[in-house]
Amino acid sequence: MMPGPMMRKNELSPREIEIVLEGHLAREDMSEFQRLLDDALRGGYETIALDLQHCESLDSWAVGKILKFRQRCELSGRRLVIRRCSPRIRELLMMIRFDALIRFED
Repeated sequence: MMPGPMMRKNELSPREIEIVLEGHLAREDMSEFQRLLDDALRGGYETIALDLQHCESLDSWAVGKILKFRQRCELSGRRLVIRRCSPRIRELLMMIRFDALIRFED
């Protein structure tokens, strides 16, 4: 079994928060991930960024959770971006056309 991911949030400014994901994000991590996403939305930030620089893998549950969160951000007038994506994760997300839905920043 792979070790669980490290997840933390960094408030970059009163208008922007970054959620940093490291390691392998899978189904069993979804409740903690959901809590971070909910906290970010409740915080009233205009921009919510997912930093995936040290994320080694995302399973289909994680991908679905991010897509659902993008929808929630849109409905509440927030902007979700993916930042500093590792090459492996970027390749996976581009394959499933994530870039058409969520902005990628380096």
